[in-house]
Amino acid sequence: MVIRAYLHPTTGRNNPLGSLNTSWLSLLSPSSSTRSPSPEPELLHSGVYSGQTTPDINAQKRPPQRGTSWFEELERDISLHHADIPLIATCFSSGLCDSSTFNAWNTFVSMQSGNAITLALGASNQPITQPYSWLKSLVAIILYMSGCYFFAQSRRIHPHRRLTLAASFVLQALLIFVAAAIVQRNVVPSPSGYHQVDPADINFIELLPIGFLAFQSGGQIAASRILKLDEVPTIVLTSLFCDLIIDPHLLAKENPKRNRRIASAVTLFIGGITGGWLSRSSAGMSAALWLAGAVKIAIALIWSLWKAKTEVWV
Repeated sequence: MVIRAYLHPTTGRNNPLGSLNTSWLSLLSPSSSTRSPSPEPELLHSGVYSGQTTPDINAQKRPPQRGTSWFEELERDISLHHADIPLIATCFSSGLCDSSTFNAWNTFVSMQSGNAITLALGASNQPITQPYSWLKSLVAIILYMSGCYFFAQSRRIHPHRRLTLAASFVLQALLIFVAAAIVQRNVVPSPSGYHQVDPADINFIELLPIGFLAFQSGGQIAASRILKLDEVPTIVLTSLFCDLIIDPHLLAKENPKRNRRIASAVTLFIGGITGGWLSRSSAGMSAALWLAGAVKIAIALIWSLWKAKTEVWV
C-alpha cells in the first residue's frame, strides 16, 4: 500500500503534488498581474456614477462652469438691497416735470390730487382765468391711470429682472423726450403762467405733451409698488408727510423707512426748484424736460448694472 501525504498546498512540504496543487490553485485564483484592469467609474451628466444607484448630491448643487453672456446677465433678478436709491432719484424727475407743466399749463402730470380738485372746479366753470383747465386735468388723470396699469403689467413677466426694469425706465424716458421735443419745436405755446385767457384762444395741442408726461409718471409709482418700497411713492408727498410724522420710531437712530421718506421729499423739492429756474432761463421749459428724461435713462442704466440677486443652488 502506498500512502500519500497531502499537506498544506501553499508550502509544498512533504507534498509530492505540491507543485501540482499550486498550479491548480493558480488556475482558480489568477494572480493580480494577470487580471484585467477594472474600468474607471464614468461620471454621468446626471451626477450618477456607473454602477451607482444614488445620485451625486454635490454634482447636482454645482453650478455650470461657463461664462454668461450679457443678455443672460440682464435676465437675472436684481438684489433689493438699496434698491430704494434709484427710486429716490426718480423723485428729482417728478419735481422737474411737475414744476414745469404747472408753471406752463396749470396742470400736474404726477400729483393727481391737485388735478382732481381742478376737475371738480370745472363743474362750476372755474377758474375763470383758465376755463379749460378741467380738461387738461382730466386728460392727465386718465393718462396717468393708463400708465399705472400699463407699467404694472411687468409683474407678469419677471418684474424684478434687470431687463424688465431697465426697459420700463427707457420707455418712460422716451415719452419725456417726445414731450420735450414738442415744447422745444414750439408746437405748443411757451409757458404762460396765470393770466387772463381768451376762450377763443385756447390751444388744445397742450394736451399732447401733458398726456405723454402723465402716462410715464405711472411707471415710477408702479416700480415702487413692484419693488415693495411703498414709502417711496416717487410722485406724491401728501401721504408721505403723514407716514413720516406718525412714525413711532421717527427719532430712532436706525430707521430706513424714515430716511427714505425724507430723502424722497428733499429730492422732489430740489427737482421742483431746478425746474422752476430752468423755465426762467434762456433754455426754457424744454431744458427741464430733457434733464428729466436724462435722469430716467441714467436710472435705466443703473438697473441694467445693478447687483444681481444671490442664487442658491439646492
